[in-house]
Amino acid sequence: MSLIHDIQAAAIAKDSDIPTLLRMCKLLAARISHQEFADWVDRELNGYPSVKDLPDYRVVRVDSYGSFIGTSTRADKLQIPVSVLPRELQEQFRNAYMGSSISAYTALLSGDKSGSVREPWPVALAVHNASKLTPNMQCVSAWKEIPIGAVVRLMDSVKTRVLGFAIDLEREAPDAGELPIGSQPPLSREKMTQIFNTNITGNVGNVANASSGFSQSSITVEPGNWQTLQTRLLELGLAPEDIEGLKPDLERAAAAGSPEEKTKTASNWIGRLAGKAASGAAGVGIEVAATGVAKAIAAYFGLSGV
Repeated sequence: MSLIHDIQAAAIAKDSDIPTLLRMCKLLAARISHQEFADWVDRELNGYPSVKDLPDYRVVRVDSYGSFIGTSTRADKLQIPVSVLPRELQEQFRNAYMGSSISAYTALLSGDKSGSVREPWPVALAVHNASKLTPNMQCVSAWKEIPIGAVVRLMDSVKTRVLGFAIDLEREAPDAGELPIGSQPPLSREKMTQIFNTNITGNVGNVANASSGFSQSSITVEPGNWQTLQTRLLELGLAPEDIEGLKPDLERAAAAGSPEEKTKTASNWIGRLAGKAASGAAGVGIEVAATGVAKAIAAYFGLSGV
């Protein structure tokens, strides 16, 4: 069986060893000479260097709990709202950032796949802030509680991403996994980047920048600036008549001030414009075109996404 088929089989198997699967991916990355894939595999195997480098599937919303002791009372587990923390720390403690090596999480699933994992708060933070909840008791420890289900989802996400990458790679270059290390890459850098972004990062916006017929923009869409948005949309392959009526719709949504109204308006126009953008920029798929349009309209509204 070829290396790509071995990877596909391991990604499908219910009880496959994910560190071993990723080591096979490390070998594949060397054979196809794709550095981005190699870097992702190394981070999954060895851990991520900082929170800002974490992919979205390694960040999970959690609740926090604490242990409290009083003169004659004791509570081993009380939920702690993040509102007891300084505002600048609240978002950090709403989430658990799962940056350790994949093997650390694999070990957590060796037994019963129920319950939770604790990530402790700094003791000083727990004592000083969480104690505000209970006037007659002192918080002695606090922790974020990560459901085991979140760890299971992390594992499944890695397997699914690897499987998608291997399937698309085989479709484009069936013998890629059998190349000698150091040989010529089996596909163009642009095609490899598309396969990587589509399956591993989920960031199809980068596909647009790498695809032929969809050049990287030199235009920065400024919040509320129609001229920069119009220029970017025309650059994406749209014609002036395609965006007729867009400006007043966006202005009405912006005036309403509601994020929901902005999102609804943006979504309606993205669906309307995506196909036209795809046909206007030769060789570009509708998913890629929709991403380009979405990013432009989101930037106009000052949104991170739509």
